[in-house]
Amino acid sequence: MTGSELDGAYRLTRLISEGGMGTVYEALQIRLNRKVAVKIMVPELAANAEALARFRREVEVTSQLAHPHVIHLVDFGATRSGQPYLVMEYLDGEDLSQRLARVKALPLDAAVEIVNQVASALTATHAKGIVHRDLKPANLFLLRTDGAVDFVKLVDYGISKVRASSEKLTRASIMIGTPSYMSPEQALGKVDDVDHRTDQWALACIAWEMLSGRVPFEGTDLNVVVKKVTHEEPPRLAAQVPSGIEPTLRRALSKAPGDRFPTVAAFARAFEAAAAPAAVPARRGAGMWVVTVLVSLALGGALYQTVAKDPTARRWMRVFGR
Repeated sequence: MTGSELDGAYRLTRLISEGGMGTVYEALQIRLNRKVAVKIMVPELAANAEALARFRREVEVTSQLAHPHVIHLVDFGATRSGQPYLVMEYLDGEDLSQRLARVKALPLDAAVEIVNQVASALTATHAKGIVHRDLKPANLFLLRTDGAVDFVKLVDYGISKVRASSEKLTRASIMIGTPSYMSPEQALGKVDDVDHRTDQWALACIAWEMLSGRVPFEGTDLNVVVKKVTHEEPPRLAAQVPSGIEPTLRRALSKAPGDRFPTVAAFARAFEAAAAPAAVPARRGAGMWVVTVLVSLALGGALYQTVAKDPTARRWMRVFGR
């Protein structure tokens, strides 16, 4: 479809990616002469009621979330052949899965920054009664901007859960999400138990992977991963990080949602606090000790000069070896 126009408003200029649900193109918004991204549903799904419902859900949810760390929806419509499409802001950079494939693991400070930005987006999402449900590195885009090296954009709300919606996209026993980042309630197909703490679990999995280069629950097939997610604890975190990091992640990865942090913002705060280098207070204390010694020496030297001028004091100084 490259080279074609949509409603006379958007010209498709380059294929960006192809997925199971749709194809994404770089496009030109003709009237404003600006670059945008267009996601077009694949033809074979255009007549599928479930797929159309998910596409509508992405439009509905994304349009509600005017947040700097959530991708911005520009427009939507349908092609002449009836394929729905979304027009979104164009993102220049790479997603987190591409970054991790390239570098394997990230420095702790970079991981903290990404977790904070994602938590900010999720806090706004949860405030609207929405659960993303498919949080994973591929859905976290690292945008290149003038003010930040990795400005995060949360994308793809196609399988999100809207608390107030009467339309259910999945039956109560259907497992939905990406296995390596699914919470136990998702892995067991307990759709009604999925809430904001489900996204917290996924973010903790991502943080674990950013630090160690590996997800906390690995397996050769879906059944193995589901068994580990629902019944086993993750292995030791293979990363050189402050001692508080691993317990923080393990709490967010608790099997029971009630044992996790109350909100994703609380998890992000705890993660950042645990990441603060343990040596900082010691270094600061050592620095104060050095300053105290230097000041004492300076004052002592001044006192010595003053006392040395007094004859009586000089006699006492000779007695004490000065």
